Amino acid sequence: MSLYPIMLKVRGRMAVVIGGGPVAMRKVRSLRKAGARVRVVAEEFADETDLTNVETIRQSYHAKFLDAANLVFACTNDQALNARIAIDARRMGALVNCVDQPADCDFYVPAIISRGDVIVAIGTGGAAPALAAELKKQIDLILPDQIGEFTRALAEMRKQLQTEVADIQQRSEIMKKLSNHASYEAFCRNGESALAKISRESISQGLP
Repeated sequence: MSLYPIMLKVRGRMAVVIGGGPVAMRKVRSLRKAGARVRVVAEEFADETDLTNVETIRQSYHAKFLDAANLVFACTNDQALNARIAIDARRMGALVNCVDQPADCDFYVPAIISRGDVIVAIGTGGAAPALAAELKKQIDLILPDQIGEFTRALAEMRKQLQTEVADIQQRSEIMKKLSNHASYEAFCRNGESALAKISRESISQGLP
């Protein structure tokens, strides 16, 4: 299966979740965290605490509830209904994810590991979600705890270099050096000052 992996900015975009069970509520939580506008449709909900700042429609499904949707998540326990939701969503120009129905999906939601701005996504194209979950556990054990803070520090160094180093190739080489494992270890020991020192030395040495 050919898939195109992306990290999608959903802030301010409409995401509609059909269903009120635990799976649907997990979708609601993750979409809210990403800044999406969320509308959830179900006759009843597994956890009312997940509905804060969410447009809630306590009715059975109707295609009109997909109005203005960019993303649709069909999370009911009725496969025929999920398939119908997928058809309606595509007709209205939205991309759809149907839980446990890969053939009806336009996209799949990967298993996610987050460390600040560092996001590792593991997907199997909907073929083996349990394997994705197992790989997530294994990768979570080896992904450094401070990698998120390291990433934020690198972002600041990148901004600084854009004002200090005119040559694009030189900036690129310095950022590569700042991003390597030795620089990460130095950051863990001494914080951002370690990266600033490496940057100054690299500039003085005229990298590349």
